[in-house]
Amino acid sequence: MTLWRVIAMSAVLLVIVNIQQAQAARSAGDYVVISYHDVVDSTVTPDLDIYSQTITRGRLIEHFNLIALGGYQPVSLQQIINAKAGGQPLPEKAVLLTFDDGYRSFHDIVFPLLKLYDFPAVQAVVGSWLDVPAGGRVPYGNITLPRERFLTWDQVKTLDESPLVEIASHSYNLHYGVVGNPMGNEQAAAVTSMWNTRSGYESEADYLERIRNDMARTRQRFQEQLGSTPRIMVWPYGAYSEATLNLAAEYGMNYTFSLLSAPNQLQDSMRSMNRYLIDQETTLETIEEILSNRVWENEEQRIVHVDLDYVFDPDPIQQEQNLDRLIERISRYGVSTVYLQAYADPDGDGVADALYFPNRHLPVRADLFNRVAWQLKKRANVKVYAWMPVLSFDLGDSFQYVIDVRTGSESPDHYRRLSPYVAKNRNIISEIYQDLGRLTKFDGLLFHDDAFFTDFEDASPEALTTYERASLPRDINAIRNDENLMSIWARLKTEYLTDFTLELAQAANYYRQADNKVFTTSRNLYAVTVMEPRSQRWFAQDIQNFAANYDFVAVMAMPYMEEAENPNEWLRGLAKRSLAQVGADQLVFELQAQNWHTQTPISSEEMAQWVRILREEGIKHIGYYPDDFHQNHPNINVMRPVFSIGRRFRAIQ
Repeated sequence: MTLWRVIAMSAVLLVIVNIQQAQAARSAGDYVVISYHDVVDSTVTPDLDIYSQTITRGRLIEHFNLIALGGYQPVSLQQIINAKAGGQPLPEKAVLLTFDDGYRSFHDIVFPLLKLYDFPAVQAVVGSWLDVPAGGRVPYGNITLPRERFLTWDQVKTLDESPLVEIASHSYNLHYGVVGNPMGNEQAAAVTSMWNTRSGYESEADYLERIRNDMARTRQRFQEQLGSTPRIMVWPYGAYSEATLNLAAEYGMNYTFSLLSAPNQLQDSMRSMNRYLIDQETTLETIEEILSNRVWENEEQRIVHVDLDYVFDPDPIQQEQNLDRLIERISRYGVSTVYLQAYADPDGDGVADALYFPNRHLPVRADLFNRVAWQLKKRANVKVYAWMPVLSFDLGDSFQYVIDVRTGSESPDHYRRLSPYVAKNRNIISEIYQDLGRLTKFDGLLFHDDAFFTDFEDASPEALTTYERASLPRDINAIRNDENLMSIWARLKTEYLTDFTLELAQAANYYRQADNKVFTTSRNLYAVTVMEPRSQRWFAQDIQNFAANYDFVAVMAMPYMEEAENPNEWLRGLAKRSLAQVGADQLVFELQAQNWHTQTPISSEEMAQWVRILREEGIKHIGYYPDDFHQNHPNINVMRPVFSIGRRFRAIQ
């Protein structure tokens, strides 16, 4: 060990030994990926402008010393690939170091340190930035930087020749934001269909061609300058989609990195690997927590249902004021999640007459969902679910809807629902979900409570054909007269609806921007199916089926809607029965803020009491519907003490 390294490690040792060493929560075969950007030596360039994610050389040395002294083992991507293929196992506490953007500091500052510590690393470069001539300016967000702040192709080639460095693509020219909606929100170029005031949204075909051209140009420039093509894509801003993963693989980049903060398991796909973003303010304590997988996260979810019908206003000025009021309220509330209505239902019948996003099949009441969801994500820092119908889309009378066998027509007592047994209907609904994913930004899906069949439905011709293929009588009355056939029929319908929602989730997720939040699904469940198990056949809903297929089961815990004589005791009973079948980590209880029988709001004090009761019974994830931010109902000052999750955390195990 060199004297310089001894001195450097000694200088930081006092800092390191004061870190409270938590017992490592790493598992065999896992690895943690760290993301760095620019590095500056303030003793050499004290006047150099410092931008986000930049760290000092001294801080990087502290991190490297912590890695070395803590027994963490930097590895190369090839070591991970080999271990995954059954070769040499990964060392314990493996860590992969990555550096983004192709700053010159990687050559001048980082590379010597890598050689000193014998640490491998990945450097991701933006091809178009490297192609800027000497003395030029590199576009960097809303500003430009001197070309000299970045690597040259010759330096990249030198780095590439070292066994310690692998050069990755950070795209050729996708490291910028494009206008993603008529309101002017800038969103990541790789995962956004651009909005233009003259021509509207970029078509699906044009979007795909733009991304393909970028991948092709990346491969071409790597081949010309380095004599090889990249196998790694590091997504700008950590934003990618299933579509871009497929496109990257077409051009040889089978390994990609995101910015989802989580460890990676060797058995996981390497199509998109998780990374922790590091900057100057990341403390040594936090680095240790990341490296040992002792990161803290919120233990509970607090969920607010937001109707976009409350935000929408024909007057754009008033609509923007409504949005600001909503964002301020959600920011102050201390909640984790918003279920955001993506469809327009001004008459309150639960059926989508129009949508709040561009699509191929229904009118657009206003192109509003993307704007509101983006603001909630960025300004209120919450996870946003797109709250969508499954079947209740009103496409006009020429389509086949769910039929009640008793009347041979639609039931007047239930939502109008497109029959999912009709291929045309399924295709249209899937295309609506795909349009949602391509033209808006969100983190999860909440499936509306319209995905049900009564014990007299569906009796459409296509449904009868499906039953016959499953060896059931084509005659629903014959099924109803046989207890065994009724059970088989109810299970068939339950699974059919669930399978269809999973297809819709795939359609929505194909173009959807994945960033630093995991894509999750939740589905509404009628409480009566829990309280009276026989009623599962009345709705074709089953709590255990839901738990097996969705991340969360959203139980509609609405005592006044169910006409409970004692709401408090009814909630306790519902909680006990639900927890007996599904773990607390998967259960969401959705309370009601409105008594729809009397058309009056439920008092904030009673809602707060319901939250206390559910927490006492062990329900961790709690939400309510609707939130009337115009009238401050429920009253945030009454709800926040019991509803906010601001300081309740747990360690990831």
